[in-house]
Amino acid sequence: MDESTKAGSNGTPLQGNKPRGALRVGTHLRTPELRYQRLFETSHDGIIILDATTGCIIDANPFMTHLLGFSHEEFLGKQLWEVGLLRDADRRSGVLHDVANLGVVRWEELLVQSVVHPDGMDVEIVSNTYSEGDKHVIQCHVRDITDRRRADATAALHAAELAVADRHKDEFMAMLSHELRNAIAPVANALVILGHEQDASNPLPHRARLIIERQVGHLSHLVEDLLQISSAGKGTMRLKPALIELRPVVQRSVEAVMAAYAHHNHVVTVTIPATPVWVEADVIRLEQVLVNLVSNAAKYTPDGGNITVTVDRAGDRAELRVTDTGIGIAPEMLTSVFDLFTRAEGARGLSRNGLGIGLNIVKRIVELHGGSVVAKSDGPGAGSEFVVSLPLAASVG
Repeated sequence: MDESTKAGSNGTPLQGNKPRGALRVGTHLRTPELRYQRLFETSHDGIIILDATTGCIIDANPFMTHLLGFSHEEFLGKQLWEVGLLRDADRRSGVLHDVANLGVVRWEELLVQSVVHPDGMDVEIVSNTYSEGDKHVIQCHVRDITDRRRADATAALHAAELAVADRHKDEFMAMLSHELRNAIAPVANALVILGHEQDASNPLPHRARLIIERQVGHLSHLVEDLLQISSAGKGTMRLKPALIELRPVVQRSVEAVMAAYAHHNHVVTVTIPATPVWVEADVIRLEQVLVNLVSNAAKYTPDGGNITVTVDRAGDRAELRVTDTGIGIAPEMLTSVFDLFTRAEGARGLSRNGLGIGLNIVKRIVELHGGSVVAKSDGPGAGSEFVVSLPLAASVG
């Protein structure tokens, strides 16, 4: 006979760590009962068996006794509220009714204090009911969810902190942009006045004024970029969509950018279809996308390099490609190049006038139009390609 089923001097099975009450069926257990006994004894959930009529505890597994710090004998005959597993005695009848009528019920998530857990632990309780002969019993599984609750609380706190930090960042950028714009305006006005007071006999003031004009222009551009990022981050960037023809917008944007980079002698090719390409878009924002992409190509392509701008259709999408023979992009940067304040390796040495926010603005504007933008490159020194995909206009009247 197995030691776990040997009888004591009074003829009853030895208790040891085996379950009592619900499984006390004599010295010979059938296979299903043995399986349940092993589950009952080794489960990492606490298990309590209740009399479905009275709600009294008639058995508890070893994990349950460890969980709450009571002995097995201290559990027997107690109500759940007496061992801390109900909020109060008034909940007893409601719980018994729910379990009896609904079968399986998740009925409590509460903080339990015990000798083992003096600081308290969070538990959840799932119950089901079944028959043992002519008696109905309720089986309660009690799970310690303290670590899960703490992890959830930590994650929620972290998310709240990130939201506050993000809001503060947007507020700071909006304030900074406003203050910088206010500071630049009088400088720009003073330059206009100086332009009327040129002294032909002394070229130095003229050269100094040109330098200041150029730097003021750079500052104004950075301030506008900061304003764009601030408005996009706060969700206040608004589109004014209209039915527009893409080809003249592309040509106009390319001409505007390349006029500023004429001294670099780039070979610029614009390839457009013979028939109109119609999209629903905010023309100002779309030009902003094109100017950013073409400007980047011009900045990061050596003198005499090639820049190609292509417009085409791909199913129900319009595709705009800006390709260059410039510094290229490392494979690991192809996705992060659109992140805020990110620039490809090598770009810092070629351009000191950007903060690495232009491509982030491009991505936000394109996505607001229901489109997408991707970067492609075979690596450093191999040039790059940016592909913008936009929905074609549904119909053109």
